[in-house]
Amino acid sequence: MKGNLGDVLQLSVLLSALRELKPLVLDLAGFPAQPAGETAELLGLTDRYLPDTFPWYWSYAPTMVGDVAFAPWWRKRRKALFSGYDAIVCAPGPYLADYDPRVTSALSDIVIATELGLPVVLSSHSIGPLTPARLAAVSSATARVAREPSTHQYLRERGISTVLSADFAFLYPYAAIERRDGTEPPYRLLFLRSNNLDAGALRLDNGAIYEGSRLIVEASHDRLVLATSDYRRDGRFLEKAARRLGVSWIACRSVTELVQLVASSSGVVSDRYHPAICAAALGKPAQVISNREPHKMQGLTNLLVDNTLEGLQALARAGLRTVQDALRSNV
Repeated sequence: MKGNLGDVLQLSVLLSALRELKPLVLDLAGFPAQPAGETAELLGLTDRYLPDTFPWYWSYAPTMVGDVAFAPWWRKRRKALFSGYDAIVCAPGPYLADYDPRVTSALSDIVIATELGLPVVLSSHSIGPLTPARLAAVSSATARVAREPSTHQYLRERGISTVLSADFAFLYPYAAIERRDGTEPPYRLLFLRSNNLDAGALRLDNGAIYEGSRLIVEASHDRLVLATSDYRRDGRFLEKAARRLGVSWIACRSVTELVQLVASSSGVVSDRYHPAICAAALGKPAQVISNREPHKMQGLTNLLVDNTLEGLQALARAGLRTVQDALRSNV
């Protein structure tokens, strides 16, 4: 809830689908205590927002210290929270991986909820790699929806059933957002994460972008514009990268700005997940750059290459139906 527009795109679709089940209460727990303004449409789909942190200290404390000092407190706190609900739905995302500091608390939530006899639904995730013990926690969930084929194959190869979907952001109502007129010269958008490339090593050579000697973006005749769907995280990085490359950059601060910017472009190149989805949904060419989350990005590449937009939306709808059916049959 810190303002990443990709989170808004996918979670708004999920929350709308959960609302169709007509729950007595639909609460959203997240971080930080004061949600960013960009998340207002998510808050409008829920009854309450519950400020909730995951224990960052588990990322730094030795395992034994965490197990002895923190785990009992965390379990007690979680049991008290979960006992007031009929089901737990884990928001879409890539955080179920050994390299992500959120994995410990996320998997603990699954274990605690199942111990309480509650259905736990992994709604649309990129998962792995995980240790065997962590995979066991994933397997204990009531239902698992994989948002791309890399995760689906990874889990099935390890004997864990899963439903292949596509990211719920493919179902966002983009058509409802008014487009800008296309009077400015054609431009191609490059979305870059702050933790994937070295801004000081980027260079522009005859329209192509390199990181040192490694080709990142192939040459194009269109003007290149850097952009981000998470300006709080990427802003400083992009400012530095834009100065070095001698190009402009744009910080999208709302879903409307993101959609309008992409709709007016000649295409998108991105190492962020959801700008590429937004481009595909708007009929724009989308190229995915690899980053440190291999299942997530390779899976997205495969989805875009192997499916039409109608096929991607059908997969996403199948994932949503799986979430709804799991809740109907277990609550």
